[in-house]
Amino acid sequence: MLLAVEWTDRGSGTEETEKRAYKLFKNWKPPAGLEFKAFYDCADGNGGIAIVETNSAEAILETTAPWTTFFHFRIRPIVPVEKSPAIMEKAFAWRDSVS
Repeated sequence: MLLAVEWTDRGSGTEETEKRAYKLFKNWKPPAGLEFKAFYDCADGNGGIAIVETNSAEAILETTAPWTTFFHFRIRPIVPVEKSPAIMEKAFAWRDSVS
C-alpha cells in the first residue's frame, strides 16, 4: 500500500531540539518492510512529506515513533492517478444503479 506521510513541527522546538532531531535523523534507518519512494522537506522549514510503501501498520509506527517528540504526523493511503479513474467510474456506476 502506498501512503503519504506528512509531518509538521510541534511548535515547541528550540535550536537545541532542532540539532538533536537532526543528529537522530543522521543515525536513523527505516525499518524492514517499509520503502521510501520519495522523501522531501518543505522549503518553509516546517515539515515535509514522504511517499512510502508498506503493508504493515507496525512498520509505520516504527517509522514515526522516534520522531513524535518533534513532529505531528498525518498518514494517508494514496492511489496512483492512473488507477483512480476506473475506481471512480465503478463508484459512479453503482450510485447510478440505486434508485
